[in-house]
Amino acid sequence: MTPVNRDQSPQLEAEQAVLGGCLLDPSQVGTLAGWLEPRHFYRPAHEGFFAILLAQHAAGHPALAPEAGDDHKQDWALTAIATAAREVPGFTASYGHTLAATCPRSEHTASYGRMVLETAVRRALEEHAHRLLAAAEADAVEATVELTGTLHAVIQRLADAWGTIDQRSGRPFPAPPSPGTAPKAVEAAREHEQVLLSSLLSAPGQIPEVASWLTGEDFADPGHRAVFLAMAALAHRREPLDELTVLWEVQRRGALAAGVISVARVREICSDGMPGDPAWWAEHVLRASLLRAAATSAGIVRVMALDASIAAGPLLGSAIRALAPADRVQDRLRAATATPAERAGPVVLGTARRKGAALSRSPAPPHAAPVRSADRAGESAARSRR
Repeated sequence: MTPVNRDQSPQLEAEQAVLGGCLLDPSQVGTLAGWLEPRHFYRPAHEGFFAILLAQHAAGHPALAPEAGDDHKQDWALTAIATAAREVPGFTASYGHTLAATCPRSEHTASYGRMVLETAVRRALEEHAHRLLAAAEADAVEATVELTGTLHAVIQRLADAWGTIDQRSGRPFPAPPSPGTAPKAVEAAREHEQVLLSSLLSAPGQIPEVASWLTGEDFADPGHRAVFLAMAALAHRREPLDELTVLWEVQRRGALAAGVISVARVREICSDGMPGDPAWWAEHVLRASLLRAAATSAGIVRVMALDASIAAGPLLGSAIRALAPADRVQDRLRAATATPAERAGPVVLGTARRKGAALSRSPAPPHAAPVRSADRAGESAARSRR
């Protein structure tokens, strides 16, 4: 392997600095062990080498003893390099010595580790958001629901590793990529919406039930949305529903004046009531809405993950906010189709426990209180600042 070109992105250089710092100062491995994992490294060789350093640390190498001398520290480095040269593809002994030579300052290893972790946060979010976007654009509803849950779980795991999560950011979301929905799928969604509206006019008694989990936001066509909201309002007030009353309500709500829909279009939708099960068609409309919402949310998360100017804490918080619209549609789909026992909401993130990566950013208190086993990683990171 060759050193990272220093004229390029500092992300891979940070990986080199972490590994070099661990070679020069074995105690740094203990500082990182609670929150930095081998999978957080981008290069497979770096991942394998860090795993070897962790194993060597866990085995209690003599270089970790307080009275360890230079000979022990040299043996620590040479043993790790020799093991990696045998077991890690692409890793050579000369590259191991390069790692030690390119570390700016070994006492700053925890800071370099946070750089590696922050890059891993962005990489993981981008990867899982891309999968979710692909499922949504492929009209795979079940896969979209599953991958949304997976993305929430990834955010939770990353927040736990990073130690903080910031949902207070008022930074506006970036524009998502142009939707990749096929024209046939869009046309099919609009046809389902029109059939739903016609069937509701034939069975107005079912409007309150449908309106309990279907909202105007679920309609792709703004005109269909206006007609549905008018029908829902008339049903809520227990007023008669027919072509004229719906047209009057659409006008009253300002949709005609705003050019959202025309009189002729309202009459066309309402002219012939279509017998059928409105709930069945409403579920089709809601599924299409779920796919659109998930695609938009995933696109926003992906764009943010690719923006290196967003720090990890705000990025994780913004990802949660970006997924909220898709979560709401998923909740309503669950309410419409699931049994009561299956109506558990999506993953809700509370305040993440402060662990090593976050604690290493702040000085440790003069007298640290006893910590739980789950927080021992934070203790070791804080100790490095004393």
